[in-house]
Amino acid sequence: MATQIGDRTNLSQQVSVDEFGSLFFVLRDSSGNVIKATPQEENRAGSDCNGSEPNTGRVLTLQNTIESGGPTSVWVDDQIIAQADMTISHLSSSSTITFDNINIYDSQTIRVSYYV
Repeated sequence: MATQIGDRTNLSQQVSVDEFGSLFFVLRDSSGNVIKATPQEENRAGSDCNGSEPNTGRVLTLQNTIESGGPTSVWVDDQIIAQADMTISHLSSSSTITFDNINIYDSQTIRVSYYV
């Protein structure tokens, strides 16, 4: 399917499944070249979020900007977090995850997988 992203045109988007069973997008230009599909993983702690424990609404700032807007998988203490329980914002200098409906404790481990 052809789509337009920003000022780029004639891109196709392919949905794939990685080795963990997670869906991800591969963006290709009109020549079929892959232009976005680099997997990234960040292992963080609840103490990396702003605010204090154990509150909802804590925000984790990622090291990279998720420019593709592709899927992001988030685990807290090895439990996958539903998309409805978080808000992902793609900012010009970074991407953030706001944990809307779950309490985040400083001692919890947070793993984020995404593609840039």
